[in-house]
Amino acid sequence: MTRTKQTAKKSNGGSAPRVNLKLTSTNSKHVSGDVEQGMEICKPVHHNGFCILCQDGSASFAENTLFMCDHCPRVMCRLCMELPPGTEDTILSEDVTFRCICCHIAMAKHGAPYYGFYYADGTAILESFIRIHASLEFSSKAQLSAAPVIFIHLVLVDFETTASPFPLAHSFLKPYFTNGGIEYFEITYDIISVAGAYCQAVRQTLKALKNSFLWERVVVAISTHTDNDEGDPFAGYSSDDGLKQYGATATDDSLLDHADESYLWLFCCGSIVNNSNSFAGLQRTVVHHNLSATIAFTARRFQPSFASHLLLAFTQQVLVEHCPIRLAFGDMLAQSYKLGRHTDVILLTMLEASIQISKFTWGDVETRPWGGFLPIQCPTCGWTDSWRSAFVRTARDKIYVFECKNPTCVQSLRFGPPEGATMLSPGRKLGC
Repeated sequence: MTRTKQTAKKSNGGSAPRVNLKLTSTNSKHVSGDVEQGMEICKPVHHNGFCILCQDGSASFAENTLFMCDHCPRVMCRLCMELPPGTEDTILSEDVTFRCICCHIAMAKHGAPYYGFYYADGTAILESFIRIHASLEFSSKAQLSAAPVIFIHLVLVDFETTASPFPLAHSFLKPYFTNGGIEYFEITYDIISVAGAYCQAVRQTLKALKNSFLWERVVVAISTHTDNDEGDPFAGYSSDDGLKQYGATATDDSLLDHADESYLWLFCCGSIVNNSNSFAGLQRTVVHHNLSATIAFTARRFQPSFASHLLLAFTQQVLVEHCPIRLAFGDMLAQSYKLGRHTDVILLTMLEASIQISKFTWGDVETRPWGGFLPIQCPTCGWTDSWRSAFVRTARDKIYVFECKNPTCVQSLRFGPPEGATMLSPGRKLGC
């Protein structure tokens, strides 16, 4: 039957509850232990809490209704659809299923009228098509995901996190979870001098987390220092009060292993990826935990606050709209162009049994030609504001040449495209 549901309103206007139809499929996992052999525990399908069109919910059925799609987790509200009078009992019958506008677009590749409600044999319930009173603000492949997500922030003891953007991501996402399914934990660690206390705190926290929800998405951030020469992240204080480096991860395998998606954000200086040995260690960690994606930064003195727009774009496009991070990353960067003046961005993702690594560099002819850094002063004569406008030596090689304005100086700098680089167009193509 057509299923409905209620969700608290999120906007200042509009409203809507929810309606459920039969689920076409569920994911399941075999488990062992106290569970009877052969029994399957099915992962619940978390239907979105808000209409894919108006992005709002409703506190009561009389106010509005959210119809739950039988083919995907999306929902649509009654206020966005013009339903013929007197059809409510019919569309809520046991043998009726509902298809959202996005699934209709995907199925009717060459275009077709939208009827929404169907009998089991595929026959449309309504005699005329449903008029939609809204536009689709997202891609037709997007959704407003309500799959449980947990944020875990691992912070080196005495590390200043006042400007950290990570809590912002949780605050931004929380209004989408009106019935729970989202948590934020910040764990201060000192693995060197108080390793026992840290491990006990982590075990207790993880035990509580695993008992409270099946966390389908885990987002971990590590805020720490890194050794400038070796690239190792700091793990705490040694007995002589000196900071000591540590290369192992500080997370628990079981929480990550049971998640459908797991993301790691490294809010630390760039030596962890600029040093070949520490970067190789990071790659092994990504493969070991089978992390969906890892984001790191190359700036030698990285400022985490500059990554705020990138992290919020990730929260919206990957966690809310459920777009694969590689498809969304171009648009995420387009919303974070000032970050590009500060640092390059490294994205590591798993591709079957291998790891895919991409380095994203922001380019600007006047300040970062082909991703390089134009010095603030001429290195030969010391003049500031010394560079003439760039010119291209030849259209074929696209090499930018800058010459010093000082008439007695012959210094020039050349910047060419990095080998194997691909230019990203600004903005996201509607592929997710």
